[in-house]
Amino acid sequence: MKMHLSRRRAMLGAASLVLAAPRPAMAQTAAATTLRLMNSPVDDCMPVLYAQRAGLFARAGLNVVLDHGNGGAAIAAAVIGGSLDIGDGNIVSIITAHTRGVPLVIVAPAAIYDPKTPDAVLLVGATSPIRTASDLVGKTVGVPTLRDLSALAAILWLEQNNVDWQGVKFVELPYRTMTAALEEGRVQGIVLVKPFTADAVASGKARLLAPVFSAISTRFLESCWFASRSFIETHKDAIANFQRVVAQASAYTNAHQSETVDLLANWAGIGQQRAASVPRIVTGTTLQASDIQPVIDAVAKHGWIDKSFDAREIMAS
Repeated sequence: MKMHLSRRRAMLGAASLVLAAPRPAMAQTAAATTLRLMNSPVDDCMPVLYAQRAGLFARAGLNVVLDHGNGGAAIAAAVIGGSLDIGDGNIVSIITAHTRGVPLVIVAPAAIYDPKTPDAVLLVGATSPIRTASDLVGKTVGVPTLRDLSALAAILWLEQNNVDWQGVKFVELPYRTMTAALEEGRVQGIVLVKPFTADAVASGKARLLAPVFSAISTRFLESCWFASRSFIETHKDAIANFQRVVAQASAYTNAHQSETVDLLANWAGIGQQRAASVPRIVTGTTLQASDIQPVIDAVAKHGWIDKSFDAREIMAS
């Protein structure tokens, strides 16, 4: 009996030591990495907006803060300056920056151009006498940025139609003011993108002159999400998670466009009914050099860069 009591006391004593010992802290949930993003108020932002609402970024450990911008050049400048982590803009900004030694790198695709459903077109006033490329000589055309994809496409289209593009004046205008500028006669043409194109035509204020983006190629990457090389190298996990989520969200939003009508209306600042009726942009799910190279070659052909280069030089792995 004494042996059993002694054994029991020993076991209770050991148990009390275990209970009294400090317990390891419960595993803490890692703090989310904040990514500051900016994009123009256009439809190619839909995968990011959807991923925010669906909680996809949060589940990937990311806190994405998204703001409006206007044009790839201004957004690229903010990324270079460090006030943004990731920007979205047309890829001409990335191409020209690369040739100047500015280390901007594409991390994910955004809008993909398809001539069957063109995302950007050259519009003129509904009652304008302008019918051909040559009619634009001496006229003014509004573009979001003077050295972006819209301006490049319009210039190449003029050249393909044997018109000296230098006889046409290009001016910068925010997307939201282009139709009004056309209607008021401050410009005689505009290169406008979805969702604003459909509204401008449907309202009777504008008509299509040409799908000028086809002057670049029948398929290419129009816009992209990009970051500085140094930011990518110091935030590899965050960038990888961002790429994965955007690819997943892009595949979903391409197939379920009706589910993002409210997101488009709020982001682009248009009515719900208008957002439900406009043609939508298709976004890329994988980053491919073959979608980028035609734009690099076009920029080089026009002389905005000295020579072409391999698209893989500006692609993040």
